[in-house]
Amino acid sequence: MRTLLLVFLTASSICMAQRPWLLESRASAGPKSRLQTISAGLFMFDTVAMRSYDHGANWETIPGLVGDVCAMSSFTAGLSLAVTQDASRSLVRAYFSTSGTTWTQFDSLTITSTPIQIATIGEVWYLATNAAKIYVFSTKLDSFDLGDLDIIDLVSSGTNLIASTSRGIRFSKDGGKNWESIVVDGLGTLFANGPTVYATSVSGVKKVDLDAKRVSDVGRWNSAVAPPACLDLDADQNKLYAFTNSDRYQLYRLDGDTVWTEVAYPLPGTLATITSSVMAFDAGWAVVNHSIIQGFTDSAGVYAYNLNDFTSVDEELSTGLTIRVHENTVHITCDYSGAANVTFFDVLGRIVLTQDVSDASSARIELSADLSGFLGVILRFKDGSVQRGHILY
Repeated sequence: MRTLLLVFLTASSICMAQRPWLLESRASAGPKSRLQTISAGLFMFDTVAMRSYDHGANWETIPGLVGDVCAMSSFTAGLSLAVTQDASRSLVRAYFSTSGTTWTQFDSLTITSTPIQIATIGEVWYLATNAAKIYVFSTKLDSFDLGDLDIIDLVSSGTNLIASTSRGIRFSKDGGKNWESIVVDGLGTLFANGPTVYATSVSGVKKVDLDAKRVSDVGRWNSAVAPPACLDLDADQNKLYAFTNSDRYQLYRLDGDTVWTEVAYPLPGTLATITSSVMAFDAGWAVVNHSIIQGFTDSAGVYAYNLNDFTSVDEELSTGLTIRVHENTVHITCDYSGAANVTFFDVLGRIVLTQDVSDASSARIELSADLSGFLGVILRFKDGSVQRGHILY
């Protein structure tokens, strides 16, 4: 029986069409880092703001933004907005930029709550706080209060303004003058994809229908258990993607508007810090700030996955790959020479170690003594070539 299981696992490791995430960097903008793509590019922000030009591999800190960076957004006419807060004085500063590199302060105000999100309609922009207040910036500064609740997120869709709150959905069709409610529990952040508004939730992805004033499930999950908790949403080439967690951190794609399909191997770790935006899409790449706090914490960092890389379909089988294990050391010899990324994953598809080697023709990798059992091994070279193997550790 054990031999049969190993044969099955070996075949599975060779035939899987999915690819692993790439651990691009260990960068962090703070303990509650958020990832967001705006008109000026890919940013990560919390106590500072950082920008990447290569899908999260390298980051540069943005100078000139004073205080904690609370929100960033695209605006109009190629402008980007950023809002910071000096917690010691409750001073909030608003900045604009045309390049994403140089930021200019143009306004400030004093508030006691924390800014969390920016939404824009035309040339008017709205700043939501974690309390119930939303500030309106147009020809003059205005504000409105949503009552006895906390705001989780705020987005715009056309001329509609939609807030996810601790008491369900609140939405306005007249720029915030009048508000209507959709009573629903368990919703998180929002994502506006054209005219359609989606919400993350503790049980999958939800669609917010403002006209019908209802929230409905989106897609069918290929799982015998309840839908996973959705942590973040984004879209690429009219395809909706959901980053989820049940017993593992997994990316899904909505196919045919009906079925959620797994994309990529699961990310490592059993518990990670979740913020209001842990994932962003950058020019065809999914980028996740995976701040692991339990289970494989040494694998925490910024991960990237090329949504348009289909090289896995034509991967070469590893006839020239030899993998031997001596104590805690894995010895790899390979017909290919040169630098490669080596990834080990367990039978559940979880990445247990990823490491770059300078020469795959003869490499040594140390594994943790805590690991045991069947491990799949993937070698990926810079030219896109892939070799696969497995070990019993």
